[in-house]
Amino acid sequence: MSKPVKGLRIGGYRITPLGLVTLGILLLILLGVIGVVVFNPFGGADRVAPEPTPTPTIDPELITPTPSPTPTPSPTPEPEPRSATIRSLGEIAMQNNLLKAATTDGENFDFTDMFSYVTESMGKADFTVADVEGTLGGTAKISGGDTMITPPSLIQTLQDCGVDMLTIANDHALDGGADELKGTMTNLKQAGMDYIGGALSADEKKQPVIKNINGINVAFLAYTDSLNGKEKKNKDLLKFGINLVTKSDPTNDIKAAREAGADIVVVYMSWGKMLKRDITDDQKKIGKVLIKAGADVIIGYGPHVVQPAMWVDAPADKEGNVHRTLVVCATGNFLSDQRDQYADSGMIFEFTIQETGSATGLYTITNPTYIPTYVWRAQGETDNYVYHTMAVGQWLEEQPEGMSYGTDVTRMREVWAEVQSVMGTDVATVAAE
Repeated sequence: MSKPVKGLRIGGYRITPLGLVTLGILLLILLGVIGVVVFNPFGGADRVAPEPTPTPTIDPELITPTPSPTPTPSPTPEPEPRSATIRSLGEIAMQNNLLKAATTDGENFDFTDMFSYVTESMGKADFTVADVEGTLGGTAKISGGDTMITPPSLIQTLQDCGVDMLTIANDHALDGGADELKGTMTNLKQAGMDYIGGALSADEKKQPVIKNINGINVAFLAYTDSLNGKEKKNKDLLKFGINLVTKSDPTNDIKAAREAGADIVVVYMSWGKMLKRDITDDQKKIGKVLIKAGADVIIGYGPHVVQPAMWVDAPADKEGNVHRTLVVCATGNFLSDQRDQYADSGMIFEFTIQETGSATGLYTITNPTYIPTYVWRAQGETDNYVYHTMAVGQWLEEQPEGMSYGTDVTRMREVWAEVQSVMGTDVATVAAE
């Protein structure tokens, strides 16, 4: 006998227990779909929007603004202290043999080769000053003997070598007369070369010569203690044409330069005794006047030989301040035909004006340095000589072609020692170039 089948009987059908479970699941799904359609919980026309929450009103006076951060300023870089280096050459005396060596026709002159070995040293500074004995006016007959009248073409040569200024106050300044002296200054003006020691007019004489060198105002003055007696025939020129120290007022000139804004005053002084390395009493007297007046540097020439350098302190002022002056008594010959011992040589003298602190406006003189020079004279292809100014230290080990070892090399080495024996080491240091 068969077992009865379990389940729910509906009419002629019987639903098993598994079928009942399946039917229940289907009914639950159907009820869920109806609920989604009828109630629409995600939106729809029947959804009621909630009431908006009102934004609270705040009194503006009660609002404390958030402060903006204050930017940190970038520090201003402190400027570097200013400095300026000045070089001064020895005397340039274009004597007869030098003039012959520079020309083939007696009318046109080329001095370039005479400076070819020393050009770099001449212009290796922020400012270079040279002294040419005599005149460069081009108005009188050229002469290189006791009367020093030099062709104006030398001006361009010196400019090409880096020279910025000429001193014209020396004992040969009136060798060519008034017109030649005026011609010298006119030629220098036309060439754009600065000059000191004379003026073309009384108004020009009143204007201090102040050059701005690397931001430092440097005043330059020049005087001579002799005109070889020619001042007696040219008394009017002593009013402004040439600065004869006994007819000038250096104290007032230095004061005027300071009032015009000079930071430093440099004075060039033609003085001393020919070919003497000893300092004369007149040099000492004039030096005291210039130092008391406030000169910062004194550069001497005139004896045609090197004389020593020294620091000299002026008497203390009312506040107890002591002004110190660098004095170079004589720079010797830079180029000449003189062959006497000590006269065939000279030096380039250098010093630096150094600001004592950034943007202070106070300056000191530092690093005095001297470069011994020698005038090498050799026999040329013709009867004339060939001349070259040499910075001695550059040629002690290896000499230029054609230099005689037995005479010129030996003499050049003697010059190296001689100049140092005069200058010493207490004030300035020696350099090769």
